[in-house]
Amino acid sequence: MPPVENHVAETLLLAKKQLIRAIIQSKTKPYLPVWGELFTSLRDIARIGQETKENIKLYSLQPTGSMWYLYKENRFHADLPDPGISISLSQEQLIEALLKGSFSPKNTSA
Repeated sequence: MPPVENHVAETLLLAKKQLIRAIIQSKTKPYLPVWGELFTSLRDIARIGQETKENIKLYSLQPTGSMWYLYKENRFHADLPDPGISISLSQEQLIEALLKGSFSPKNTSA
């Protein structure tokens, strides 16, 4: 993998890990502020998606589905196949939903 692609992959992995940590922290320690961490990680993921022109899977949803960043729409997208629902969210809408406990990650060991 060329150095630039390697750096992008590492940055994306770090942003995803920071996102998962912030979501977990918002549930386990709701008195601590995590808005900034959520904002920063989602902004970084969106920037990488725009630069690489690729959709990015953020994580699997609990109990089923996936959370994506769709670069063409510049939106976050919750795909819930079991009930057949797709929800498109802006960055701010996703942060608010995460802080309220919606769209929880399935696997929190990231």
